[in-house]
Amino acid sequence: MAGGSPKEFLRASLWVAIMLCGTGAQAASDGAALVAPLATGTVMPAAYYGMEEAPRGTALLRSVMLDAHNEERASLGLPLLDWDDALAADAARYADDMARSGLFRHSPRTGRAIPSGENLWMGPRRLYGYGAMVGSFLEEKRLTRIAGKLPDMSATGRWQDVGHYTQMIWRGTRKVGCALGEGANADYLVCRYFPAGNAFGKGPLDADDAAPMAQTQVASVGP
Repeated sequence: MAGGSPKEFLRASLWVAIMLCGTGAQAASDGAALVAPLATGTVMPAAYYGMEEAPRGTALLRSVMLDAHNEERASLGLPLLDWDDALAADAARYADDMARSGLFRHSPRTGRAIPSGENLWMGPRRLYGYGAMVGSFLEEKRLTRIAGKLPDMSATGRWQDVGHYTQMIWRGTRKVGCALGEGANADYLVCRYFPAGNAFGKGPLDADDAAPMAQTQVASVGP
């Protein structure tokens, strides 16, 4: 892209980051059939584009993800989330699975050690920082009908367009754990939420009724 920055070139020409949002204990559609293979070819290292690799690390990931979630929740007067190591470990197992297979799709509900919601992100390896990843979820705020009830929560008419953001701010969710898997060409972010949000007939700001997970029908983004 003549006259553009390396980052602008990446956004315009190299990759489209794919984002999906997640399922819970009894998902209406868990997205398991959706498979997004890697683009043909090899993503060059950051230095090739005149960029530095994005910093990585478990402590940094935890800090960025938890702060982003809780800053947004605090701005809405919602209870803050606690980081959960068990959710993060479960997320790590699945992030590593996607990194090995190169297939980007929701995890099977039966494969989750903890019944939970799930937000996913994929992008070129080491070119995006953690803030950009979680920021892609937050960008959906501009389309969100905050007082709406699922499935009527989006200005676009498709609740899937805001499902990452509504899971982030879902009042009844109490814990989050995230992990990153690094493949040959791509990074795979998995965030898990307990209890899961995006329950049909409810909205992100609804009072928490402490309904058992087994009685909550939870939606997921699908094709």
